[in-house]
Amino acid sequence: MKSVLVLLLAVAWSPVWAQESTLADQRPDWAIGVAAFEGKDLSPENVYLTRSFPLLLRERLEAIPEHYFSEAEVLAYRRHIIQEERNRLVKEVGADRRARDELFFTNDSPAAQAAVYEQRIADNLQAIRELQELDPEQIVFPPSKPLRFVSGADGQLVFDREVLSPIQLAKQQDLDVLLWGRFQEVQGFIYFEISLFSAVLGEPVFTYNDAASAVELYELSDQLIVELATVLWGRDWSSLTVQTVPEGASVWIDEVFQGRTPLSIPYLLPGGKEMRLELPGYRTVLRPIELSPYAEELQQITLAPEQRESFTLDSIPPGAAVYGGSEWLGTTPLSIEKPEELSRFLLRREGYLDFPLYVYPTTEQTITADLLPDKVDPAEIQDRRRNELYRAFAAFALSLPFPIFVADYWTDYTVQGEQATADALSYAYFATLGLTSGLLVNLMVRLIRYLKAADRKA
Repeated sequence: MKSVLVLLLAVAWSPVWAQESTLADQRPDWAIGVAAFEGKDLSPENVYLTRSFPLLLRERLEAIPEHYFSEAEVLAYRRHIIQEERNRLVKEVGADRRARDELFFTNDSPAAQAAVYEQRIADNLQAIRELQELDPEQIVFPPSKPLRFVSGADGQLVFDREVLSPIQLAKQQDLDVLLWGRFQEVQGFIYFEISLFSAVLGEPVFTYNDAASAVELYELSDQLIVELATVLWGRDWSSLTVQTVPEGASVWIDEVFQGRTPLSIPYLLPGGKEMRLELPGYRTVLRPIELSPYAEELQQITLAPEQRESFTLDSIPPGAAVYGGSEWLGTTPLSIEKPEELSRFLLRREGYLDFPLYVYPTTEQTITADLLPDKVDPAEIQDRRRNELYRAFAAFALSLPFPIFVADYWTDYTVQGEQATADALSYAYFATLGLTSGLLVNLMVRLIRYLKAADRKA
């Protein structure tokens, strides 16, 4: 039983370093917090700046989607990952040594279990030595990460009181970067200092200081935002504004959806981009654009309607007004775009009955509506079309035997070698065949006219 327990302990306590050959960054994003600023000697009417100004900075910086790491940052983060792993292993070794020593006071047979701890301690000590010799370049670290603003209890500032130790607060909130600052009022002027503190580097990566009145302070914020954005973005950046007529088009930049027009994208990497605009009912626009560093590009585009297949609507007699719903479209003959779904049209002409027409997306290219005089009974017209159909069928049926009989005689005389008679019969065959074909076409026309008189659906 003890041997089984020892085996289970050995498997459960096998060091992580032995299971993983490569360390890698595990944080999904780059976290930034904004703290309330420290205020010194501020007049009562300016105390609000300690919260309102950092909130303004946060609001304007939240549009930054990503942080691109510099080479110095990547190296620092790789070394930080190694150090964190080393600290973890050192703590584990200490905990294992204490647990091993306690066995001799709480267990009658500590040797077997102590051996498990000894092996684990030895493995972790070996892993610590290997970490000391590990090249940071072997640590997997991405070139960029999504930027995430961390909120505090108030839903905005990560800390709503002045910050005395930025590194302590950054570690406490598990931040990558902390934005903080100080205000001091002297003779009506406000001296201020703003810093971005990196938790991994252990020092500020950006510092800005100036003096201004409370009103001028907000005017200076534009330049401050540009400089802060450059640090938080980590690269040169460009802005893009897209406007379309009509509005509501989907905007894709290098196959990444950005939003719908009118749209302003404040942060993009400069250089060549492929922009795609899509709006139902309009042609897709593909356009290469070139974004210059720290410049705002404006794209104003009028979308062209998508051309759909059309059909011709005519009437007998012509000149009928055509309505699509309640909209007047014109008079027959008229070219109309084919609808995307079953649609109803109405033909109206003085002296004739209204002709409702249902058109499908797959309808034929030409539709001819046979209008009925308004004093004629539709049932009488339908009976007349039916009689015309019967007569056309009778004519076709009577003509059908002639090409068959002529073909038989033609074949017989050809076999008998009477070429002159065979040639004459060949002409007769084609003549009777043409007559029968014409009567068949006439039959189809009469059939269609009868069906339209009975149904009136296109």
